Amino acid sequence: MSDKIEISIIMPTFNAERTLEKSLTSIVNQTLPRECIEILVIDGGSTDQTVKIAERFGAKILKNEKRLPEIAKQIGVLEAAGRYGVFIDSDEIFADMNSLERRIQFLAKHSEVKNIVSTGMRCKENETGIVRYANFIGDPFSNFVYRFNGYDRSIDLRKQYSYIEEDEGYIFRFDGAKHLPLFDALGNMFEIEYARKVYHEMQDNQSFAANIFSNMVATTNQAAMLKDDFVVHDAGLTRKTYLSKLKWRVKNNLFQKEGVGFAAREKKGNDLSKRKLLFVPYCILIVPVLVDAIRLSIKNRDVYFMSHFLYTEYVFVTICVYVLLKIFKVKIKEEKTYGKK
Repeated sequence: MSDKIEISIIMPTFNAERTLEKSLTSIVNQTLPRECIEILVIDGGSTDQTVKIAERFGAKILKNEKRLPEIAKQIGVLEAAGRYGVFIDSDEIFADMNSLERRIQFLAKHSEVKNIVSTGMRCKENETGIVRYANFIGDPFSNFVYRFNGYDRSIDLRKQYSYIEEDEGYIFRFDGAKHLPLFDALGNMFEIEYARKVYHEMQDNQSFAANIFSNMVATTNQAAMLKDDFVVHDAGLTRKTYLSKLKWRVKNNLFQKEGVGFAAREKKGNDLSKRKLLFVPYCILIVPVLVDAIRLSIKNRDVYFMSHFLYTEYVFVTICVYVLLKIFKVKIKEEKTYGKK
């Protein structure tokens, strides 16, 4: 391992030219010296300018034959030369140019903590309703199960878990928690040596990187979060692409054989299976979904959140369709892109 490289940025890409330059600019403009940052772009065979843009920023390009972002993360974890790894997508931009340096300083004070996550998502100015909704909710199923606020994740964490507050941030404790929060993306930072130790100890490590937060925190029972450490998510979604992404999540998170996403986290959360089943009456009764849509609209002062009803019922119908296909043993094709057409 290099003595100079402090952080390895691990970024899955596929035809990401629209946002990649902005994301990489927010990395190279960090107050942490550039020579301390390694940028690994794990590309799934882009046919646009993605690779050329990444090379211009001095990134190391790695090939991802299977294209799936989960596989890209796995490649990155095993190839990284830094002390810490950071998962960030090509449409995510650090809002704080001091973020990486602050994180290193915080973890240096708390060597027992192996994971640190961003505070939440910020939207661009004049962002569209669908992106505002997606940044807060993620997807309706995950939001129902975990009940999180995507804009500021510290709000719900402080309600659900015990924590120690310091000037710079929080250390959350998960001892005895029925389930861990959903923090495998959006700038999740982790100690690479410890991550590899857990990886090699796992009997089934095929989905390790995709669920790295829960896999590591299941052994440490703690994680950190800085205050005001936000990431701007320039998702560029339309209603069509968001529906496609929801369909992708249903197929790959709930029905993929290797069990990435929820299927893998369910094994570690004592009440996740129960919450999954409760999603059925929640959707069938309709009224609870409408109540949530109204609540979210008022909470965020955003009428677009009334669309929560439509997106939630769409996810429910999609789940039902794939359950039926599974019952009748119809082969479900694995998609290689993350909800993109």
